[in-house]
Amino acid sequence: MQAIPLGGQPLKTNDEGLVSLTDLHQAALSAGWAEGKRKPGDWAREAGAQFIDFVADQLNTRKTGIYKATKGKGGGTFAHWQIALAYAKYLSPELHMQVNEVYARFKTGDVTLAAEIADKAKPADAVWLAKRVQSTVARNQLTSTLAAHGVAGKGFADCTNAIYKNILGGKKSEVCAQRGLRKSTNLRDVMSVEQLTMTAMSELVAQRRIEVKNQRGNKACADSCDHAAWSVAKLMQVAA
Repeated sequence: MQAIPLGGQPLKTNDEGLVSLTDLHQAALSAGWAEGKRKPGDWAREAGAQFIDFVADQLNTRKTGIYKATKGKGGGTFAHWQIALAYAKYLSPELHMQVNEVYARFKTGDVTLAAEIADKAKPADAVWLAKRVQSTVARNQLTSTLAAHGVAGKGFADCTNAIYKNILGGKKSEVCAQRGLRKSTNLRDVMSVEQLTMTAMSELVAQRRIEVKNQRGNKACADSCDHAAWSVAKLMQVAA
């Protein structure tokens, strides 16, 4: 579960990337813009129903894949970003504009948005975000090295899976199946701080090993990734 700052209020997204309509409603309430406006569930059943069905049809997916309501701690109503924008527009022009601006910053990769999120995050969440960013940097560096050393096609996935096998206990498809996640899930978004750290370390070690040994091609580079991740996992076992 991640949160995006919206006018001083947290706007959560769930593990599937759906945006919290509940948070949008709360932001409108706090700003005094929600008088006479319906809560997410009521809006979705009435004014928003046709649009939700339209989005599902355009994306060729079931409604349950783009609109979900959950109960309990951390629960609420979550929906596809297109639906979130429609609900924000319904709530108020001011909120609609704020959401549009935040989404535009997200789509253009505005790194200051991540800084704002970190500033408002709980300490544990801020630590996770920092490790997630470090992991992305390490991944990009390794990918660049792999490409420069002749890795192509399926080779990139083989190198990634060689690392996941040692850190997460299986290939991406196996981990997703075991955890009940969609195949399209970015596993780094659901990794713990320790797993993110180990993955980043593995990628940095693999990059260094490939460059020093001048290894080339899919198999040689995948073997280096496997060796690097095995070494990192072994080190963590010894430390424990």
